[in-house]
Amino acid sequence: MLTQYRTVEKVVNDNLCMGCGVCSSICPENAIQIGMDQKRGYFVPSIDNDACNYCGQMKNGKCVIVCPGVEVDFQKLGNRWVNGNAEADILGSFVKTVYAHSKDENIRYRSSSGGLIPTLLIFALTENIIDGAIVVKSDEDNPLIPRGILATTSEEIKAASGSKYCSAHIGEPLSEILKTDGKYAVVGLPCHIHGIRKWEQMTPGIAEKIVLHLGLYCANNNTIFATEYFLWQKYIDPEQVKNIRYRGKGWPGNIIVTLKDGTMKEIKRGTTETSWQRKLLFSSAFHYDFQIPRCLTCVDLTAELADISFADPWNKRFLLKESKGKSMLVIRNEIGMQLVDKAILNGIIASEEADSSEVRLSQNIEFKKRAPSRVWIRQILGLPAPVYKGKSYKKRVWDIFSYGNYYMSYVTVFPVARLFLPIVRICRWIINSSNRIMKKYFRQGK
Repeated sequence: MLTQYRTVEKVVNDNLCMGCGVCSSICPENAIQIGMDQKRGYFVPSIDNDACNYCGQMKNGKCVIVCPGVEVDFQKLGNRWVNGNAEADILGSFVKTVYAHSKDENIRYRSSSGGLIPTLLIFALTENIIDGAIVVKSDEDNPLIPRGILATTSEEIKAASGSKYCSAHIGEPLSEILKTDGKYAVVGLPCHIHGIRKWEQMTPGIAEKIVLHLGLYCANNNTIFATEYFLWQKYIDPEQVKNIRYRGKGWPGNIIVTLKDGTMKEIKRGTTETSWQRKLLFSSAFHYDFQIPRCLTCVDLTAELADISFADPWNKRFLLKESKGKSMLVIRNEIGMQLVDKAILNGIIASEEADSSEVRLSQNIEFKKRAPSRVWIRQILGLPAPVYKGKSYKKRVWDIFSYGNYYMSYVTVFPVARLFLPIVRICRWIINSSNRIMKKYFRQGK
């Protein structure tokens, strides 16, 4: 697979890039810049062909070797970085599963789910475990597009707390840590963690700098069009937005939009569409309809290569009674276990052990189960597809209808969507109906 690519330029052209930004940090000639592609709606790299020397005429440039969009060897990377003793499944290999929340009520209330990540980062900073952390925060100059930063103070970490449901890259802070001494943490989506682990495998010195990997569960990432669509639904001019918090004020949390004139608009979760929009248009702005196309073929829901993975506990007992927020942790190795144990011992977090069977049911596992079939379908059609080593999945014929469903969502470009979404909605209903029929009469494909 790698032999097809000399630089990440072809990766972008083949729609295998998810915009993580790792490639820009590793380029020895500084020939790669990451920028927002206004047509695609997410970050992609661009190559300065005059500066690029193909890494000394290597078969594959270093940018391709670390690219998680082309290939991920879960077995090799997992054996080296993750030492869980449980049988690997949809959760990946792990040592322990835990429910926990921050004892700092302010952080817990402002964060997306329990405030564990900012609390653990601040604790690691004060204990001199790390000198800083790569996190993502809203850009003051362009509040709709978040950016990666290297946070070196507790205030910077707190300012970056909360979910961001759109494309963000971490290329700039990764480049920054190369120029400084110290040990650092990184908070990222599965694709960010994949790229960093591949970099660490190729360059051992990087592993000595990045000592803590905190991964976020991710079913899919969204283009910037998701946020624009949401604002359009609520009759908010994007040019007037000063800040947007996708979740906050308890759990599950509300969307809070602050305008430049000081006006604050708070939208409760589950109310991002009016009834007519639900019937005629997309089901949700921050769901699958605006996802980055490469996310269709990602098989890692749970950030399997992180030291600790974090998620919301979307199950009934928490949905019925939890309002302040709680995090679900999948601890994967001794590094993660030591940090959590030390935080508990110091009274920084409160925790309870979680049944792994309940943890498995708390997220949309089915979407990721279908990803291997979508990879397979692309291969059959002769389309570029990622390679996953160390993974074995069943391929289901009827998932071609699921693939068609999501693909139709992707090709409906945001400006045109206002005119043609009713037609797309009808076509998607036909595809979903066909999917249900195939499931009913061809269950042997499971």
